[in-house]
Amino acid sequence: MSQFENDTIDIRSIPRYEEIELNKPHRNYWKIILINLLIFLLLLALALTAVCLLVPEVKAYLTTIIIGHLTLAALLFLLFKASFKKRGYALRTHDIVYKSGIIAQSTTIIPLNRIQHIELNEGVFSRIYKLGALQIFTAGGQTGHLHITGIPIEDAKNIKELLLRKLDLTADKTEVN
Repeated sequence: MSQFENDTIDIRSIPRYEEIELNKPHRNYWKIILINLLIFLLLLALALTAVCLLVPEVKAYLTTIIIGHLTLAALLFLLFKASFKKRGYALRTHDIVYKSGIIAQSTTIIPLNRIQHIELNEGVFSRIYKLGALQIFTAGGQTGHLHITGIPIEDAKNIKELLLRKLDLTADKTEVN
């Protein structure tokens, strides 16, 4: 019978996740963000134009609407650019780390043994630039899921295969025990 141990851990000896060098999204992912943003802004402009043409009372506010639309476009551009620069991920021996956020920064660390399922997604524009997104599902429910975008497709496939192999090894060890 093994004896119960509950040793104190020196927290200064724990590796700091803040010091991890993160892989940034591929620079072409910024182009995909811009394309999506431009499509959204174009659709919004078309909707605003339709409202201006169909509702005569709104025509008096045309200048305000145009200035508002351009201001929104500039703010969204700056917001997405800042967000793009703050994103990053790292794959380590026992976990995967993902960092994002501008004002409220979020760092998610998922132990590999909590991963249940991995998806590799490619959108229309992502395929053009040979990029993919990994969606990692965990045993922790909806809040534990991770969506990492802007990964070169070959790297994403390699990461998925590596994680699947690690999951198989973990499953084999639990079946033996």
